[in-house]
Amino acid sequence: MHFEDSDFSKHLNYTKIDLNFGFLYLTDDFFIMEVNEEEHFNWDKLNTVLDSLRNHYGNHKTLAYIANRVNSYSIDPVLWSYFDKDDSILIGASIVSYRDSSFMNANIEKQMASIPLKRAHSLGEAINWVQQLKEFN
Repeated sequence: MHFEDSDFSKHLNYTKIDLNFGFLYLTDDFFIMEVNEEEHFNWDKLNTVLDSLRNHYGNHKTLAYIANRVNSYSIDPVLWSYFDKDDSILIGASIVSYRDSSFMNANIEKQMASIPLKRAHSLGEAINWVQQLKEFN
């Protein structure tokens, strides 16, 4: 389910950013990304996302990330290595998978990530998980 079609969009304060490859939904403590169909998410697109996050939150905010994979697209799993740095803005991530193939890809990504990464079957499961992270409580 797309974030804007969910009840969460009615109850959460968020800012929507339209990127040429998808959408970012920025809340107080986490952001949701929905990448367009058949895109390949690479270093250039990651840098565009990071620039958007810094412009909105500043340089010192820590966030959780939800990849709402409503569309079929590819991602370079090595991108998770960027967040191994001590100065990473991410404290945790959740990948919402609506297809078995996407869930299997999330398993590979989980192996590449050093931050906590939850594989979820629904947007609600992912949002509940990130809201329970100890850094936000």
